[in-house]
Amino acid sequence: MSGAVRGAMSVVRRVPVLFGLTYALFWAVIGAIVMTLWAHFGNLSNSGLVIGAYVVHCISVLIGAIAGSRAASERGWYYGGLIGLIYALIMVALSLLVYSSFSFDASGLFRVLIMALIGAFGGILGVATQSE
Repeated sequence: MSGAVRGAMSVVRRVPVLFGLTYALFWAVIGAIVMTLWAHFGNLSNSGLVIGAYVVHCISVLIGAIAGSRAASERGWYYGGLIGLIYALIMVALSLLVYSSFSFDASGLFRVLIMALIGAFGGILGVATQSE
């Protein structure tokens, strides 16, 4: 790895929320590519695609929260929850910009809350599984 890339990752790692969001968005892109290939070459129904998208988002937030809280090495629930909340708000913003389809009703806000809770849980796991 070149010195410039290593230096950039060092800066990102110093900000745990940014580090966790980077991980979460990376795994979301990987999951979206896998789901796209599965839908194109497999026999994935529309309802299966929606469920798969939710699973990809939940796993992405969980992995990002674990990575971010390990970078912070303290207050895992706080950093993880913040990562989940910001990730959900990024997805809401993308949904509003691209499709204008997010509804600010109880179910939409519940999904944002679920992402924050998954992030908080991932943050707790990240701090608890951190090696000394």
